[in-house]
Amino acid sequence: MKRFLAILVAFAIGCSDVAHGMLRESWFETRVDHFNPRNQDKFAMRYYINDEHAYARGPIFIVVGAAEPIQTRWITEGLFYDIAYLEGAYLFANELRYFGYSRPVENAETENLDFLNADQALADLAEWITYLKETYTYNPNAKVILMGTAYGGALATWFRQKYPHLVDGVWVSSGAIEADFAFAGYNEALGESIRQYGSDACYSTIWSGFRVAQNMAHLGLAELLSTEFHLCEPLDTDNDLDVRAFLLGLRDDIEFEMLHLRNINSIREMCAEMEQQRDSSLNALIDWFAREHQYEQCVHLNFDRYMERYLETDFNAANLQAGHRQRLYLQCTEEGFFPTTSESEEQPFGNMVGPDFFVKVCQRAFGEWLTEDVIFKQLKSTNTRFGGLQPAIERAHFTNGGIDPYRVSSPLEDLNPKAPATLIPDTFVSPDLDSIDYENDSEELIAAKERTRTLIDTWIFEDYEPIHA
Repeated sequence: MKRFLAILVAFAIGCSDVAHGMLRESWFETRVDHFNPRNQDKFAMRYYINDEHAYARGPIFIVVGAAEPIQTRWITEGLFYDIAYLEGAYLFANELRYFGYSRPVENAETENLDFLNADQALADLAEWITYLKETYTYNPNAKVILMGTAYGGALATWFRQKYPHLVDGVWVSSGAIEADFAFAGYNEALGESIRQYGSDACYSTIWSGFRVAQNMAHLGLAELLSTEFHLCEPLDTDNDLDVRAFLLGLRDDIEFEMLHLRNINSIREMCAEMEQQRDSSLNALIDWFAREHQYEQCVHLNFDRYMERYLETDFNAANLQAGHRQRLYLQCTEEGFFPTTSESEEQPFGNMVGPDFFVKVCQRAFGEWLTEDVIFKQLKSTNTRFGGLQPAIERAHFTNGGIDPYRVSSPLEDLNPKAPATLIPDTFVSPDLDSIDYENDSEELIAAKERTRTLIDTWIFEDYEPIHA
């Protein structure tokens, strides 16, 4: 009864198409389980529309929902929006099931996560696109172009493969499409960026600092590590999970510093601090870490604290609203992308965090059934169904930033003449989403954006048959 009332409320909101300028919120009723005829339960999927530039019966541009609450920015500004203006297209953005307010179940208990997977999400898109053609364009032959980033980029790729009759082209910006459990290439890519934009000395300092910290943990020097790194809870060096969570936390801090501002200078400044004269590489790491957390009395870096964000099950809780538990479930059952350090020596973050650590993470969050064998089989199934880095696809454009570490799970070279790839040097994640800036964009970035614009125009008009008198 509660869920029925929630759906009624959602549709009461949706019927009014809540407006924010030209941007309107609405809701689409779709099935909880598309593949079980005995289950006819429905839920409301949230979406937004911007039709300010749309021509009657014109094309449909969709920003595919990623593993986060719905984002509407790219249907109100940026390159996709600009192309929609040129093509007279309707702009839509959908919210991925289980994220934000698109909730097919009452809570995120493990037994309720069975319907959180790519196949269900793709079926949502298929039904919704059919509905959009019937309801907005009144044109069953309206051209459909998808744009996706991150997990939304993977879904856009897979949708073009699975439902080619419903979509005419896809633009995938920084979309990781190959499932990979021991995602060693990610940390290797971070290491390459430290060398390229920082220095070899910086890389060596981080490499040595992590190995000294590991050795101290092995020697049981818990008090010294806890004091120097200002840990809130003393490091339990007898607890392997706590030690690895500590090392992973240090790695996460460096990753955040390198990537969050999407600016090469962040890497240079971090390395300049690391390279200041000190008596040891560990002290360089400690001093840098202290500055990063200078406004905190202490820092939480144990396993229990690491897991907190993944254990809540109330959709209204902040961690669920942020999508932490849902994203982890997709990682454990479909994607992987765990930043292991034990699988490669070509990265500077030690060698203690292996796949077995993330198996424990998955099990703590969702149950002992998620064994290493189950996880590997799930990820293998993803690549088997969709082709990994070699998807059978045409009318697709894959773009990646040359500094984005996720690029290692996306095509970096043309798959075929109708599925090109563009690597944009010296740029971070999804560098090509903004409008073309002929004054400030690099030549390579301008060329990538112009290529996307040209390809989308081609996809729309490639099969166009003019009306003859």
